[in-house]
Amino acid sequence: MEKTVVMIKPDGIQKNLVGEITRRIEQEGLMIVFSKTVKLTEKQVCELYKDSLEKFPQIKKEMVEYMTEAPSILMIVEGDGAIQKMRKIRGLTNPAKSPVGSVRRDFAGDYDTDELTPKGKVTKNIMHSSGTKEEADFETKLFFGENEA
Repeated sequence: MEKTVVMIKPDGIQKNLVGEITRRIEQEGLMIVFSKTVKLTEKQVCELYKDSLEKFPQIKKEMVEYMTEAPSILMIVEGDGAIQKMRKIRGLTNPAKSPVGSVRRDFAGDYDTDELTPKGKVTKNIMHSSGTKEEADFETKLFFGENEA
């Protein structure tokens, strides 16, 4: 049984999408085995987005503000092919290029990451999920530690 980390970001909660996102997760045959609501720290945000922040340092201030402005919901989701199924549910980083039917395309708006990032702007794209097993393992430790996971 594969596990992955899923996050409903502050804008997903503010847009009242928690029920819709969890419905889509369960509709794919996945199970939410643990969840908690937390306000992320700057350190957690910088660890999670380390590669992006190294590549695009101009987005750091806005990324930290966006991700720490309000609580997020963190979940451990499991099931056969959980990582790939969650990537399909989530969509691409860039909502404008995400497939119709993905959470990011359906609810994030027409943000075009390719245009915003060079200007130091962050794409508010509703949710996050681990892209690989290695990312899932790292994010499990980052957000849940040994006691919760």
